[in-house]
Amino acid sequence: MKLINKKSLTVLGINSGTSVDGIDLAAVKIDRSNGKVSARFIKGSAKKFSPHLRLKIIALLESQSVIMEDIIDTDNRLGESFGRAAMSFLRSLEKEKIKIDVIASHGQTVRHLPVPASRANKKSGTLQIGSLEMISNITGKLTVGDFRQADIALGNEGAPITVAAMKRLFAAKNESRLILNIGGISNFFYFPKPNSGLKVKARDCGPGNSLCDLLSQKLFNRKFDHNGKIANSGRPSKKILTLIMAEPFFKGKYVSAGKEMFGESLTTKMTALAVKFSISNSDLLSTAAELTVLSIAHGLKPLIKKDKNIEKLYLTGGGRKNKFFVSRLKELLPETKIEMADKLGINADYIEAAAYAVMGEAALRSEPLPTLFTGKDQKQIAVLGKIVQPPVRI
Repeated sequence: MKLINKKSLTVLGINSGTSVDGIDLAAVKIDRSNGKVSARFIKGSAKKFSPHLRLKIIALLESQSVIMEDIIDTDNRLGESFGRAAMSFLRSLEKEKIKIDVIASHGQTVRHLPVPASRANKKSGTLQIGSLEMISNITGKLTVGDFRQADIALGNEGAPITVAAMKRLFAAKNESRLILNIGGISNFFYFPKPNSGLKVKARDCGPGNSLCDLLSQKLFNRKFDHNGKIANSGRPSKKILTLIMAEPFFKGKYVSAGKEMFGESLTTKMTALAVKFSISNSDLLSTAAELTVLSIAHGLKPLIKKDKNIEKLYLTGGGRKNKFFVSRLKELLPETKIEMADKLGINADYIEAAAYAVMGEAALRSEPLPTLFTGKDQKQIAVLGKIVQPPVRI
């Protein structure tokens, strides 16, 4: 039976986030029986990048000038890595009699360049690598990916892109849900209680783990600040926070961000300010962590104030394990109970991969998924994703 004729598809979603920690894979069963669409998480898996490949990806992320041959080589190598990880997971799923129909891969973002809405004569831009053809060739599966470009073509920022998929996975019939992802960048998803008259919203808040991770590496030669221990030992600098919070992003000029805003350039600026104001290394890392939670609280407080049905804030992303972030969010948002998103039925480590599985299935059905949830009317809705066919075995 052709895939398009099947009422139910099991999709393998693949994601590699801003932090370049590794490859997350999620198997999701999506059913369209009885005129309704339901998505059920089955199982997840994770695989680390080889040290060499991870360094190549980080070099592309941080370099101001990139050699074309490096982009092409990394795109192919990353596609091969995704394909091998998927193939290994496919074999383990087959032992449990779980058959994957389609693969959906977001790829690795190496550039995200949003343009403020006021600059209508310019286009936003974004680039994800990780060859879909390599994945399809290795696995023999139809593969969907490159989800952001259709949204860019409509004049949007190409992010946030997973909102409709997240709604399909998490929206509830009898309560409002607010989900916060603290990944490399922090972002939220707000799904109001049906018939409340309120609208779905989503946007990036600011830095997530990326800024603290870079400063941990620069100042303490540590990959990251384990449990936020160093941040807890320091005292945030109000002077630096005031200067950074005056940046255009925090004035609402963008709905999305990348490491271009909250990566190497900002760490350089903050370390220079620390020297100027005689701020210690631990205080500087504490300042970066405080910037993360303040920007999150700034984005969430208006929603919590407006919607009395919001009782809990569900955390996902690697930052949910940072004790500094969690304790400060409890202090800044005392009216909201904070819980891990795992309680919603999906291991929080695989939520983004699961969302891309949902998007891959929608692309295969030619179903458009809305992307603007900032109060603006959307006159056109893109079908997100490109479809790559596996080679024919002769």
